[in-house]
Amino acid sequence: MARLPDPTAALTPEAQELYDQLAARRGRIDGMYRSLLNYPELTRQVSELGTFLRFGGVLPAALRELAILWVARRLGAAYEWVKHLEPARQAGVSEAIIEAIRTGKELQSHDQLQPEVLTVARCVLERRSIPPEVQDVLTVRIGLPGVIELVVLVGFYQMIAGVIFAFDVPLPEGATPPFGAENA
Repeated sequence: MARLPDPTAALTPEAQELYDQLAARRGRIDGMYRSLLNYPELTRQVSELGTFLRFGGVLPAALRELAILWVARRLGAAYEWVKHLEPARQAGVSEAIIEAIRTGKELQSHDQLQPEVLTVARCVLERRSIPPEVQDVLTVRIGLPGVIELVVLVGFYQMIAGVIFAFDVPLPEGATPPFGAENA
């Protein structure tokens, strides 16, 4: 097991300040950020981008959380899924869409942007170009900054999944594995 030590018992004053900032913005600090606190300056940089993408960007919250859940499911990142399930619900992602993503079924969406967003996410994970017609639709609806942000968001959560897997970050306390044996 490659789990990193929990550094919170012996944080430097600078690392404690960072911990306090993270806790103020995100609530409880566990799992991935707690693991990364073994390298406070890197944690600060990762956190700043993550905070911008989650709380300061231009993507509508429902599309952002839809993309994050889709990436989590596609990569089998249970921790990421668990951490974003409630924000997705709060952002208005329907239970039917959430369940379709969780079980790997085809989305039955009445929102044209959801399939387009997931096409972009798929392109990023598969390292291929976004089809021009998809990029055009999204550029009209969410703006070019939104399209760029979406691409960076998917890459960011792919990186986060890598950290979670590499350091065996456990699910938050009390969380149930969302994917079962088919893809954990």
